[in-house]
Amino acid sequence: MNGLQKIKKIIKSTYINLVGNGQTPIFILGTGRCGSTLLVDMLMTNKALDINQQEQYDWFLTALPEGQKHKPLYTDLINYRLTADKSLAKWNWYYRKKLKVILDAKLNANKKQFVLKSPAITFILPEIKKMYPNAKYIHLYRHGVAVARSWAKKEYLNKVIYAKYYSEDEFVLKCAEYYNDSILEIEQFLEHIPQEDKYHISYEKLSKSPKEELASLLNFIGVNTECAFDLNQIQSTNYKMDLLADDEKLHLEAIMQTALSKLGYM
Repeated sequence: MNGLQKIKKIIKSTYINLVGNGQTPIFILGTGRCGSTLLVDMLMTNKALDINQQEQYDWFLTALPEGQKHKPLYTDLINYRLTADKSLAKWNWYYRKKLKVILDAKLNANKKQFVLKSPAITFILPEIKKMYPNAKYIHLYRHGVAVARSWAKKEYLNKVIYAKYYSEDEFVLKCAEYYNDSILEIEQFLEHIPQEDKYHISYEKLSKSPKEELASLLNFIGVNTECAFDLNQIQSTNYKMDLLADDEKLHLEAIMQTALSKLGYM
């Protein structure tokens, strides 16, 4: 992007905020490994929506690259509140303005409804609300045991840093702690959001009745066009929870009991 393009985006963002005719963003909230990739794949086939798979961790959690080199270890999964705090410490007035300009450009790039999915905003939701007081939120959630096991399987072997600090069994428990705190953070935030601006959807219902659940979600978003996604290919992977030993499942559920109860799983 050259200097002239940057100036145009700044002017457009300033104008939109002055006259108040900018588009209202919709944020998909969740823990990660909760089925959000599936949901985005579905929504991407709707011609009225502007959404992609990029979760923009570098926009929101600016401390992550540096944080992985320091003690105590902090990432998006370990010491996640510290990650958020250290990231927000870098959000000076200039960075906030820059991020707002970037998001406004995405929001108003076309006439499509802009939807952003990113687990990175879970512990900085009050800052998101400051930027967009009238934003809408979709909370996609999934049973915590499935999430913790899936995240551990995906992340532990892919990032050497985790193996330096935790055994695989210990890491699963860290994922469970992250899930519990994430769900509570999201739900506590949503308690203060008007009913018409928030929507809850479970991975289990989406997998079982995708046509009905998707139609209800699109109605909340406010689009009357359908998704072209082949719903016949959707299949829940929660059956993998049944492969766990009972003692491991009970241990994980004990860590996530508050969140699971909040979501109606217990």
